[in-house]
Amino acid sequence: MSTKTGVNKLTVVHKGSSGTSIAFPDVCLTPGPPSPVPVPYPNIAKSSDTDKGTKSVICDGNPVCVKDSNFKMSTGDEAGTNKGVASGKIQGKAEFINYSFDVKFEGKNVARAFDMMLHNDKNTPPAPVLQPPLVAMGQSSNLDPEEINLTVEWKDGN
Repeated sequence: MSTKTGVNKLTVVHKGSSGTSIAFPDVCLTPGPPSPVPVPYPNIAKSSDTDKGTKSVICDGNPVCVKDSNFKMSTGDEAGTNKGVASGKIQGKAEFINYSFDVKFEGKNVARAFDMMLHNDKNTPPAPVLQPPLVAMGQSSNLDPEEINLTVEWKDGN
């Protein structure tokens, strides 16, 4: 499912937003003669693995990714069993290093499509979150451009 909510003209990232981030290289030590050999692996993280999303702000029925959120697992480096050269891990979390500077949910900056992430516990160069764009309908000429209709849903149903 894509998202219908935008921040700074970009879609917000949440568990159901179909966001994917692909980072390369994730250099991990891999068994081989002579042992171990540093090998660059592609690394993939998905928004469906969102952790530490918002507690009270929900978009499209999902908690939203904010400054401290992460995708709790990244994959692709499993063959590097001697772990990442910088992080000492494989399949580590992917963390946001970029987010909206002026829109905050629960006091934390909101993560959006194309915001940069580091994968495998900071073992990769930055890579963007890719997900479907925000599609808006054209505006009718009889609408007041100063009027904004906003619907807010609270988790407790109010």
